[in-house]
Amino acid sequence: MALNIPLINDPTPRTFFKMINLEASQLSLPESQNLMMGSLGAYAVLQAAAQSFGKSLPVSIVYGIASAAVLYGATLFLLRFLKQEEKFIKTVTAMAVMGAVAALAYIILHLIVGVALPPPLPTERLARFLLFPIIVWTAFMYAFLLRHVSLRPIPAFVTAALYVLVIEVVLSSLKF
Repeated sequence: MALNIPLINDPTPRTFFKMINLEASQLSLPESQNLMMGSLGAYAVLQAAAQSFGKSLPVSIVYGIASAAVLYGATLFLLRFLKQEEKFIKTVTAMAVMGAVAALAYIILHLIVGVALPPPLPTERLARFLLFPIIVWTAFMYAFLLRHVSLRPIPAFVTAALYVLVIEVVLSSLKF
């Protein structure tokens, strides 16, 4: 007798796992405004949590909201420029989920490094050094997603690198 567990039988989580492995694009996702808002909310919360290790809670919250706003606004502008507005909801959903996964990986990495190394050691600097592969993975994931909205490989990678640069470097260094 088969079990009917909604989360396992729903194709959306499987699509996200396939996207992490670069086996599916955002075009496989359902077009859902609620899913987009939920993924942007998760993205903002996890980005804020990732920033909270080195910044105060209010600054981290502002960063989380600002990074979600940048992701939303830049994607809206890009897709309007490309005349691909019909792919907006799916693209923002996918980019927010992949950014949330990257932030979660950073949080886990920071907790592991923080537990393994006592406080006199430069835990924050080591975590930021180990964050680099996560940032590169995020740029490649965004480029993969942007390839499916009619961008060629090099413009997709440059655009994805700009997303990551603005969110992870410029926005995180601002003093709100």
